[in-house]
Amino acid sequence: MTALLGAATAVGDLLAAPFGGHAGWALVVWSALFGLVAIVLFKLATPQDRLAAARDRLIGRLLEAALFQTSLRTIARVQGAVLVANLRYLVLALPAIAALVIPLALVLPQLESRLGRQPLAVGEAVLVTAEMDGRADATLEAGTGLVIEAGPVRDAARGELVWRVRAEDAGRHELRLLSDGRDHTLTVPVGLGGLPAIAAGRHQGWLDQLLFDPTARTLPAGAALRSITLDLPGREVRILGLALPWIVSFTILSLAAGLLLKKPLRVEI
Repeated sequence: MTALLGAATAVGDLLAAPFGGHAGWALVVWSALFGLVAIVLFKLATPQDRLAAARDRLIGRLLEAALFQTSLRTIARVQGAVLVANLRYLVLALPAIAALVIPLALVLPQLESRLGRQPLAVGEAVLVTAEMDGRADATLEAGTGLVIEAGPVRDAARGELVWRVRAEDAGRHELRLLSDGRDHTLTVPVGLGGLPAIAAGRHQGWLDQLLFDPTARTLPAGAALRSITLDLPGREVRILGLALPWIVSFTILSLAAGLLLKKPLRVEI
């Protein structure tokens, strides 16, 4: 899994390079590419002729439900027919939905790491949170370019230690957290241009890595340190002057691209 996530990050770096720091244009192009991949997968994963027949049958049943409302018995019969037609359509479309799970699981965390967060500015401070097992303790050390201003503050209810760290120089700087006789490092990006993949933390287990920080290494299993995270600032992505959460823009644009490509690629949905 780590190798797969590393490959996805490398591909993401190649796709991000032409856009520099223009997050809006990058999101438009990436959404269109994903819409193309999604519509092709939908075509390959579904029996197109049977799907079209099931869709037409469902539409017919819906029209029947709108027209024939003469008695409770008729309404119940028509509603049952609509339900059966809808289930038939969903069963035929299910393989395509399953086929989209893997690309979504790889793409969405990559987009979050590039569009959902941004590097610190020089002089900006960030909270560093270590989630510990029980009342285990930890020590944080800052490398060149970083200064620990305050902490640790312990939140006993959550099992967390929190520090405030300030960035002094541009670059990729390291924090070292010493816990349970182990040395854990986390890179802090400061003043970087472009759309780099930014890890906001490290977690135990490949699932947490996949969901939250696919560009970071996992923490050792069984360590007292369950996670270490940075409260990085969010990146504002504007499209046509409108600032929306990137996931909203991505959903709208990729769906629109898929629908626009449906007819040229002869895809039944």
